[in-house]
Amino acid sequence: MKPSVAVTGASGHIGNVVCRTLLEQGYSVRALYHSDDRSLQGIDAELVRGDVLNPEDLTRLIRGCEYVINCAAIISINGDQDGRVFKTNTEGPKNILEVSVREGVKKIIHVSSVHAVHDMPHNTPYNESRPYKTPTAFVYDYSKAMGEQILLKNAEDIDVVIVRPSCVVGPYDFKPSKMGAALLSFYQQKFLFLPGGGYDLVDVRDVSTSICEAIKHGKNKEVYLLSGRYYSFRSIAAVIGELSPKRQWKLMVPGWLMIFGLPFAWIYGKLTNTEPSLTYEAIVAIREGHPNMDSTKARLVLHHHSRPFIETLKDYYLWVDAKSSKK
Repeated sequence: MKPSVAVTGASGHIGNVVCRTLLEQGYSVRALYHSDDRSLQGIDAELVRGDVLNPEDLTRLIRGCEYVINCAAIISINGDQDGRVFKTNTEGPKNILEVSVREGVKKIIHVSSVHAVHDMPHNTPYNESRPYKTPTAFVYDYSKAMGEQILLKNAEDIDVVIVRPSCVVGPYDFKPSKMGAALLSFYQQKFLFLPGGGYDLVDVRDVSTSICEAIKHGKNKEVYLLSGRYYSFRSIAAVIGELSPKRQWKLMVPGWLMIFGLPFAWIYGKLTNTEPSLTYEAIVAIREGHPNMDSTKARLVLHHHSRPFIETLKDYYLWVDAKSSKK
């Protein structure tokens, strides 16, 4: 009989690729989605609609499963106006832990984020030992820090493994994510300038493979950093230029100057009823992102690796083109 895995946040970028990877590896998958199941259509998983804040939904999802992979989270670069970011990212893991223990689950793999810990200073090693962010941090960052600590401090009758991906990019980004949307805009030349700074980017397929490896090889109450390689936006533009030489950018805008554009981004978001892509949180993230994240521990234990970024970008753009041609 196939080992069974319950996946929360299954319709998200990491979540839907985790489901695909599990199925390729021979697992039986039960997938929890909140409202939008587009990314899960056509895959051989049992779909369950629900919310990680509802223990009854979690019971329907988890009952009979041996493992739980928690990908559920609300990502925000614009605060937490209605409180759902902090509530989902902290009470969600707590509920999953309680239901999993009651239902006899063997192990929980919790997908956290590098945002849970401090990026600064840059002159010290960036690995799993970085200190957690505190209540003075942005709400999303602090919520991810608290989500980890809730699980690690309260898991007594179950194994818990924490994985911390950096910025995840690649195919199957249906919504798309903020970075996915930015990469598309660069490729389509919708941006006339390049922002200063950069971030560590890692292929979603490599992250998902490492998450699935944690089922067998992840150690109880251990944390694994799933990073890739740091890319400045100038170097990202250079890689895009290799794929399409016509696309060139020359104007760099430093972070301090982007701050002056925040009011205009806010007004545009209000007029279009969309969340702004340019926020103070986003500027801080790309300005302070650590250039040397060390995933040695994950490589040794989970066999984590990150493929060349040009391969990720090429596959992402091909996937977007294929998806568009089906409409």
